[in-house]
Amino acid sequence: MIELIFVIVILGILASVAIPRLAATREDAEISAAVANLRTLVSDATAYYTAKGEFGSNTKWNEITSVPLANANTNSNAVGTAATAKLKAGGKDCIGVHIVNKNGTTPAHIVFTKESGGSVCNQVQSADPIKAYFTSTVNGVETTSGTKGAVAIGSSTSVYGSATQPATGAQKGRTQR
Repeated sequence: MIELIFVIVILGILASVAIPRLAATREDAEISAAVANLRTLVSDATAYYTAKGEFGSNTKWNEITSVPLANANTNSNAVGTAATAKLKAGGKDCIGVHIVNKNGTTPAHIVFTKESGGSVCNQVQSADPIKAYFTSTVNGVETTSGTKGAVAIGSSTSVYGSATQPATGAQKGRTQR
């Protein structure tokens, strides 16, 4: 009988160590998935823009990417501020994204905005690859460093700077065609 009690105590100790680690692993997986989804979204938008040469005013999210986005069913528009979709993490809206077409010398770009979505969302937003999106700027686009950023897409991807290092004159004119 004493042996059985010792076995139960040992199993309880192992469970008290393993269960928190399992929860942390799940959270890490959600963060990694959100980072990968955002990178895929940027890559897909760049590929679409490169292939088509522009985003039509009626371009749908499902024509651009297969990344799951909240607030955007497969037939909703992807272009314009009214077309903001949300990338989810931990079951909460985490990052708002919308596409803006090229306008004069302002290149086509994706605008990213932080959403308040809890601890997993905060961890996603503070991940280095995601922070880079929030601190990126595009010439001619109003952003708020740290909470709203923009990334140029398509053939104009070298026409950008960061909040700490604006685009130089050489970068401004290099790829505008």
